[in-house]
Amino acid sequence: MTILVPLLLVVGLFTLVRLTSGIPAPRRVTIAVIGLAMSIVGLPLAFELGRISESYTRDIAEARATERTEAEIAATPSNPAAIEIHDCRDPELDLDQRQRDSLASAGMTRVAMPFGVLLAADDRMPLPYVRQAVAVLAEMLDQDQDGRPDDPALVDLLADHSTAWLAMPVDEEDWEREQLPKLERVLGYDIVIPSWWLDPVSGGPDARGRAVMVEEIHHFITQFGLSRLHPEIFGVDDWTSVIARETVRARCVFWQHPENDCPGRPAEFPGDCRDPNCDAVEFYQQVVVLRAGMEPGWRGIGFPETVEELESLLSEEIKAAIDDPAHHQLRHPLKFDYPTTGGE
Repeated sequence: MTILVPLLLVVGLFTLVRLTSGIPAPRRVTIAVIGLAMSIVGLPLAFELGRISESYTRDIAEARATERTEAEIAATPSNPAAIEIHDCRDPELDLDQRQRDSLASAGMTRVAMPFGVLLAADDRMPLPYVRQAVAVLAEMLDQDQDGRPDDPALVDLLADHSTAWLAMPVDEEDWEREQLPKLERVLGYDIVIPSWWLDPVSGGPDARGRAVMVEEIHHFITQFGLSRLHPEIFGVDDWTSVIARETVRARCVFWQHPENDCPGRPAEFPGDCRDPNCDAVEFYQQVVVLRAGMEPGWRGIGFPETVEELESLLSEEIKAAIDDPAHHQLRHPLKFDYPTTGGE
C-alpha cells in the first residue's frame, strides 16, 4: 500500500494535466492544486474505508462459520445427536400399527430405535437402565460417535425387526406367559436384556449391568447382522466360518460353555449350547470384549484371564478378522456415554 499511494498520485496528476491541456495555465495550476489536495485527502480515506469493509467482510464470514459450527455440533464425533426414547405409540417410530398396539398391550412401552434398530423396554424397567442399554447399542453401531452408523449395510440387516429385536423385560413369568406371546406374532426373534440378569441397583447400571448389556447386544449384532453380512467370517449356521472354526479349535482347550460337556469335565449347568448359534456366539463375544480391554460378564470354563494369555492362544486368522477395519469390530473399551433423551 505504501508504494501504491504515490503511484496513484502520479497517475492522477498526469491524467489531470492531460485533461486540462486546453485551459489557460493559471487556471490549470489552480485545478491541479485542488486535484492534488483532493487526492491527498481522498486516497487515505478510500484506504480506510477499504480496510473497514475488509474487516466487516471477515467478521461476517467468521460469524457465519460459527453459526454453522453451532448448527452442526450434534453431528461432530464427540457430540452425536441424542437417541430419543419414545412411547411405543409415538407415530414418529418406524413401526406399523399392529406392532405399536402389541407393544402397548404387552407393557413394553419405552422404545428407542437408534439407526432404525428396535429396542423396547418394559415400562417397569428403571429408566437409567433403558438409557444405558440404548447408549450401548448406539455406540456399538457408531463407535466413533459421529452420528452415523459405522457400517450401514450391517445396520440395514439389524433394523429388520421382523427378523430380530432387543427386549428389556422385568418379570420372567410375565414375559414368558403374557408379553412374549403377544409380541412374537408381530416381531421377530427376541434377544433379551432382562432385569433378572441385570440385577438393577438404585444408583443406576453398575459394571455387572453394563457387561450384561454389552454381551446381549453383541450376541444380537453377531447372530443377526454380522453372520448374514459376512457368513464366511462370522457365520453361525454351521461350523465353517472363521469364528466357528476358532470355537471348535478352542473347545475343551481354553473354552467350555458351562452347559456343554468336555472329556473328564461335565457341564456345570443344565441346558444345551452345542450349536454354533449358541457356542460360537458366546465364545466370540468373550474374545472380542477381552481383546477390546473390557471385562466379560462371565468367563467360559478355562477361558483366559488376561488379554496377553488370550492373544497367545488365538489363531492369526481370527485376530486378522477382528482387526480388519472393514469389519468394524470393537477394538477399544466402550465409553458408555452415547447421549440419550426422553423416556420419562
